[in-house]
Amino acid sequence: MKKHLIFTLLIGLVALQVQAAATFRKEIPVRQHGKEEGMLLDLSKISMGTLNDVEEKKQYLSTVQLEKQRIQNYTLRMVYENAYLLYKHGDYQRAQEMAQTILSIDPNFKQAQTLAKQAQHMGTYGTISEAQVIEAKFQETIRLYDSGRLVEANDKLNEILTIQPGNSKAQSWKRRIDYEIAKEYTRRGDVAYEKGNYQDALDAWYNALLMRKDDPKLVAKISDTENKLRKQQVADSMKQALEFYNKGQFVESYAVFERITKIQPGDPRVQKYMSQLKNEIAAGYYNAGNKSYNSNRFDQAISYWTNAKKWGADSGTMDALIKQARNAKENHLRVKQEQAIKAEQAAQKAEEAAQKAAEAAEQQATEEPIETVNVDNTLIPGASSTVGTSVGAVGTNETLPTLGGTVNRVSPEASAASRAKYIEGLDAFNQDDYERARQAWIVAKQLDPGNSDADLGLRKVEELMK
Repeated sequence: MKKHLIFTLLIGLVALQVQAAATFRKEIPVRQHGKEEGMLLDLSKISMGTLNDVEEKKQYLSTVQLEKQRIQNYTLRMVYENAYLLYKHGDYQRAQEMAQTILSIDPNFKQAQTLAKQAQHMGTYGTISEAQVIEAKFQETIRLYDSGRLVEANDKLNEILTIQPGNSKAQSWKRRIDYEIAKEYTRRGDVAYEKGNYQDALDAWYNALLMRKDDPKLVAKISDTENKLRKQQVADSMKQALEFYNKGQFVESYAVFERITKIQPGDPRVQKYMSQLKNEIAAGYYNAGNKSYNSNRFDQAISYWTNAKKWGADSGTMDALIKQARNAKENHLRVKQEQAIKAEQAAQKAEEAAQKAAEAAEQQATEEPIETVNVDNTLIPGASSTVGTSVGAVGTNETLPTLGGTVNRVSPEASAASRAKYIEGLDAFNQDDYERARQAWIVAKQLDPGNSDADLGLRKVEELMK
């Protein structure tokens, strides 16, 4: 926010400084700047709703940012020219203020840095002439040059040319140093090229080209190396894409081929691979969707078929399958809900039946009379009350015979309840809920110990839960 405020004030400052310069406009003409056509964008009238995807929006915003940067650079250049005009007419304080304003927006504006420093120096030491300052900078330039510090020497020359753009001596030295810097960059590029480091070679040669813009040999070397680098990148990417393809990693392979199209657009071999990969990826998603659907994993099936459509599968067919999966999911959930309700009702009936059976057994036990027999003044349940003296008498040391095995009989209600619990356990077993199945079958056995199906189910589920 602060930066935008300074920028707004800066535009106003341009107008004020132009008016201030009117006092000496008759002697030295001030450059007039007209409004460039299309320089400003009316951003409030531009809607991003018509842009199709994220990449288009990113590109649009990048374009807007570049336009804003261009406008800023244009405005700062105007301010700098007026600051330099003030400096030339001895108004060092205002020249320094304007240069500092430029630097508050763009700290890397080198000419503004030099001008601010020089204006401050001249304002502080007004008795020192500009010629003396220039000569001191020349001496520093020569010292740096003799030490082999060509870039620093070049910076000093740029400072001189900022103060005196027409200084022929500085221009001559700059051409000489630019040539030597370009020569060194060229040498570094040649070394990197011989080692096969094409990108490093290009970086060095482009730096040389900044100083030797009209060197046809350098331009030819850059063009040739750009082609070799492009071929090298395509070859490496092709190798990687085919490795992914052979491993069955089709999506990764497609992404690499897509990267190749940005390096070398229109390659028919790459286009063929990409078309084939799209078909295989779409088929893979389609088959995966079928497997998920057959396993009742309907959400997963819908996701796979949606991806298949994105990779080029027939939209009509995929939409029909997706609709079918959604309907099947609703039916499956409804059936499961109905089964749960029925199981709950059966369990409730089973509990009621078990309770009734228990109450009936308790009532029967209280209503039946208990017969007793007196043996040696002891009452034995189930024996007659009359004891013979010669036959049937039991001596004090005689043991009574053991009765035969008893048969446990359950009521029809308990049997039905046990059967209902077995069915509940079977439903849980089919849903792989072994613990719920085991609990249901235990209750079934308690209700009817003779329920062999529940007994068999318990053995099975205990084997699976080990």
